[in-house]
Amino acid sequence: MPTDAPYPFPGMNPYFEAKWPDVHATMIVHMREHLRRQMPQGLYVGVELGTQILKNSRDEKPKVPDAAIWKLKEDSPTLQEPPNAASPTIAETLAPKVRRLAIRDLDGELLTVIELLSPSNKHGAGAVVHQRKRLGLIESGINLVEVDLVRQWGLAVAQFEEDDVAARLASEAGDLPPHAVVVFRASTPNVRELYGIRYPVTLPSIRVPLSPEHHDIWLNLQELAVTAHREGQFDLVTRYANDPEPTLSKEDNVWLDTHLKAQGLR
Repeated sequence: MPTDAPYPFPGMNPYFEAKWPDVHATMIVHMREHLRRQMPQGLYVGVELGTQILKNSRDEKPKVPDAAIWKLKEDSPTLQEPPNAASPTIAETLAPKVRRLAIRDLDGELLTVIELLSPSNKHGAGAVVHQRKRLGLIESGINLVEVDLVRQWGLAVAQFEEDDVAARLASEAGDLPPHAVVVFRASTPNVRELYGIRYPVTLPSIRVPLSPEHHDIWLNLQELAVTAHREGQFDLVTRYANDPEPTLSKEDNVWLDTHLKAQGLR
């Protein structure tokens, strides 16, 4: 397929997950530029690792919502050691350091975090760390935009939100979409803004909240997908004759087969 061919999908590329680290890096960089062009005076957006929450008080120590290091500690023995007692090997394990976008004012106070989730955020220790971090942001009154474009380990909203939130997302079509965006606004803490994402439909532009005195700005996910596809050279590396991994639902697989045949890619 020629490298200058048009983007072959109406919305999300279901093959992105095979090269997700590359797609994630591309999307984060272009997401920052997309938001920067709309940023009001006095605010800026940057790519961060281990985002710190800065409060107005100069005396308060900054809090980092994601736990960076877990360490196995050897307890002092309280009983007599048995003959075969062994000392453990001590290892430090690092929580996944995922790049995210943070919008701050010029004093460094954090207003909004945009998370582009990876599979590691939704499984095992990575899921525990991610949930702890997101709760830290919510409890601190920080706006949070959580973009879930990976299928592995299931839909994030079903893992990290109350059951009725996921049920609301499924209510229109009768089942959960393969991807979704969840927006938490500090001004309405009991409300979640939900954007379901399905393969036959154009990816949405979503509202990104800032501070109460600023209007929302827009994040165009369709533009990001087209850019990631082009810069990741997916037309060269994708074997469209093969099904994507992880597996699609039966309905999405039927749609994909029909769509690719119509495009002459199968």
